[in-house]
Amino acid sequence: MVVPGLGPFILFSPSHIMTMVISLLLFIGIPYFIVKDRQANWINLLSKSLGVILIGNEWAWVYYKYTTIGGHWAEYLPLEMCTINAYLLGWLLLRKNPSHRIFEVVYFWGLAGTVQGIVTPRLFAGFPQFLFWEYFITHTGVVLAVLILIFRHNILITMLSLLRAFLWLQVIALFNLVVDFTFEVNYMFMREYPEMSSIIDFFGPWPWYIFVCELFGLFSFLFYLAFPLYFQKSSSS
Repeated sequence: MVVPGLGPFILFSPSHIMTMVISLLLFIGIPYFIVKDRQANWINLLSKSLGVILIGNEWAWVYYKYTTIGGHWAEYLPLEMCTINAYLLGWLLLRKNPSHRIFEVVYFWGLAGTVQGIVTPRLFAGFPQFLFWEYFITHTGVVLAVLILIFRHNILITMLSLLRAFLWLQVIALFNLVVDFTFEVNYMFMREYPEMSSIIDFFGPWPWYIFVCELFGLFSFLFYLAFPLYFQKSSSS
């Protein structure tokens, strides 16, 4: 979404570096204190607060986009992966007993693209504009939500979890492919390249870049499978 008149985002600018540092401190510090006492009252408060923030942030983005540039109703569907992750993880955080079957899928979705999105954002506005805050609240919040859930509830992540995540990703991709060409939108970039330059530019023309993205995503899933396997092995020993 391009909004005329907004200051551009500059990669590795002081505001971007500070955001990455704060995110990293949260990703290390919160799990550390959760492991020390999983029954602490602050964990439940943090979980529910983050759940509300993730969902509320998505609603705020819809309101901002509608009041700023308007557009066709099809452009407001919750079909981007970051949006799907924010809603699902927000809902899981608000539940006393989150669904393990849903989390094992969104675990891979949440980490595979979101971590990279923090380091190399596809962002249309710089600090301190709303789009900057909205973007990093979603991306940092999604990763933090994944870490809170897996450390708090010891949810088992296996190779079968990876396969389920990848298969469900194909379902969403195919659905978005139909939506994109039917309503001339571009969820998950299934119809054309993103508006801003990105790594996808090097993956070849349509539709070949879609298959390269699939392979890239699968390797990312395999990378993030190593973390829970190591953590679960350490916990059991």
